[in-house]
Amino acid sequence: MAALAGFAGRAAADDVVRSEVDARKVGLHDQVQLTITVEGSHLPNQAPMPALTNLQVVGGPAVSTQMSFVNGHMSQSRSWTYALEPQAVGRAEVGPVTVKLGSTETSAPAIPIEVVAGSVKPQPAPQRSNDIFDEDPFSRLGRQRQAEPRLFVEAKPSRTRLYVGEPLLLTYYLYTQTGVSGLQLAQAPQFQGFWAEDLNSPERPTGEAITVDGVTYRRFPVMMKLLFPTRAGRLTIPAATLSIGILRQSFFDVGGVVQRSTKPVTVEVRPIPEEPGFSGAVGHFRADASVDRPNLSLGDAATLRFKVEGSGNLKWVDRAPEVNVQGAKVYPPQVKSDLRASSAGISGSRTWEFVIVPQTSGTIEIPSLAFSYFDPSKERVVRSETPPVPLRVAGGAPGAAAPVPMTATAPALRGGPLPLRADLELGSRSFPFSGKAVAVAAGLALVLHGLLWGSGRLGQLRLGGPRGAAAPRSTRSALRDLERIGRDGMSKEKAAGLIEKTIHGVFGSLDGQEDERARAVRDLLDEVHSLRYAPQLGDYSEKLRELAAHAVEVVRRWA
Repeated sequence: MAALAGFAGRAAADDVVRSEVDARKVGLHDQVQLTITVEGSHLPNQAPMPALTNLQVVGGPAVSTQMSFVNGHMSQSRSWTYALEPQAVGRAEVGPVTVKLGSTETSAPAIPIEVVAGSVKPQPAPQRSNDIFDEDPFSRLGRQRQAEPRLFVEAKPSRTRLYVGEPLLLTYYLYTQTGVSGLQLAQAPQFQGFWAEDLNSPERPTGEAITVDGVTYRRFPVMMKLLFPTRAGRLTIPAATLSIGILRQSFFDVGGVVQRSTKPVTVEVRPIPEEPGFSGAVGHFRADASVDRPNLSLGDAATLRFKVEGSGNLKWVDRAPEVNVQGAKVYPPQVKSDLRASSAGISGSRTWEFVIVPQTSGTIEIPSLAFSYFDPSKERVVRSETPPVPLRVAGGAPGAAAPVPMTATAPALRGGPLPLRADLELGSRSFPFSGKAVAVAAGLALVLHGLLWGSGRLGQLRLGGPRGAAAPRSTRSALRDLERIGRDGMSKEKAAGLIEKTIHGVFGSLDGQEDERARAVRDLLDEVHSLRYAPQLGDYSEKLRELAAHAVEVVRRWA
């Protein structure tokens, strides 16, 4: 709790990264405490571990987030603390720390440490006796005059009745009549039954005067969560406990730290009516379909873009529309997302891009595509449909089939809705098709087809091809990618996406296989998705390392 007092008197400042140790000279039998601290308006979920020379990690990281209110302004910081142990007498070093904060990178320099034989750290001071004559009389007087500070915390929901998939803004408030030097979570809130999105708290909250039970307080928002219920029923968000640093109020008052807890929050969640073709989206959306090349030559390829835009839980949507075009092959889509979370919910767009390869000349038609979603204001499922899109294909005799490229044996998109990976993944790249590039298009479609999900539960593989087909990438390359997990401040979402992409690239075809190898890969992908969608309730670096190690084991044994 000593870290709380260190924020007294600080105002909001530029982003800063600090790397500190508790001693520059230690014995071989001592431990070194390393603390990496980030201050400012952009706090990462994790900081990269620096390179260590003649030192090893034996504990941590312990993660803490602090906020302070001084003269109506808030500053915040996050710290990661490790226990290090020297390996041999001589020189040791904690390498430089570089953290990406927003669009810039900020660094802390390396720290040299001298390691000598034995132990040089001072032993803890003995405890004072209970003899009243051994005590400072002024300290007893100060304790007698110090009164319990009047402050409390509250978790306030934006609504208490909503549908599955609707957003709920949960704001944690601090009510205080005294100066506060810092605040951190002593017991993190749990959000079972909800999908949680973190929102940035105001950088400089001025607070507002508010009266509670006839008593006037100053109220500050200290944390905001955007919650989406994942099941119907009566759901309860348990209490959260916060440790609050109190500023010194007088000569006899030394300040201190108190703990306050919120009350549990209960909400009623209504189910969404089951309807065929429902996408799972809840909110207000509109759909649009377009092609990049409405006029093309036989043997060329066009890109169909199906875009859904609006506000709601688009991150839940894992199904592309069914696209069947008479006279053309349709290859599995890529998905791109531009989504933003705010106190009002999630807004933005998702776009599915399909490669269309005509097999006949003349005019062919991409049929109307539909996107169904639940509109809470209308309390019913709504369909947004696009008009048909014509494609005019020149060259060859009308009705003549286009030459089939050598690599075009990959199946086209099959009927039925196509489950896709959700937005929380590595960014996709688009593959432009121009000129006489149908062979390249079909070859790339084979690779894209390896990323398809099955019609079963999310996380199972649906990959066509003969059993035992050669993996499309080398095991050595895959292992190099997996070694990156947990480095360079990689988020859990990005790490999960990298593992998933690597596993798909290595194992390729597993459709219809139920042997031990296929089950091992599916179990691994289930773990990946569980981590990807878990609420951000602390540091996941250890879990990421465990998951990466599991992935390495699967690749080495079964690739």
